[in-house]
Amino acid sequence: MELSAELFEQTIRLFKGDSSAIKNQRRCHPRVGIRCHIKIVPIENGVPGEPIEVWTRDISRTGIGIITSQKMKAGDRFVVRFPRESEAPPLGLVCTIKCCSQLSKGVYAIGAIFEGTRLLKPEPATETTAAPSTTPAAA
Repeated sequence: MELSAELFEQTIRLFKGDSSAIKNQRRCHPRVGIRCHIKIVPIENGVPGEPIEVWTRDISRTGIGIITSQKMKAGDRFVVRFPRESEAPPLGLVCTIKCCSQLSKGVYAIGAIFEGTRLLKPEPATETTAAPSTTPAAA
């Protein structure tokens, strides 16, 4: 699945990222470095699990890179939620993990591709789903 240019732009506009890095990449779908704290919801046997807090690393029109304390394997799936502008419900992207590399003890870098979208009901106002952070991720 590939995000439309408009949906990709709307998604990354809400986060602080390194859009200048796009110029130097030769990829079909360049990555934009984005560092923010988000929650993902693992999917096991089609059933959503407990949310896991992760740091984003980068995003492209076809996938996302995250940093997590939990080891995951290629083929595992999860849903990541992104806020949208105005009153639009959050955008849920179903992702499939393509690779998981251990960076250090208890720290894993995960690369995942987008498989589909879901419009989700907003979470209660007391909990933030994807909030930009000024604290950089440990990489």
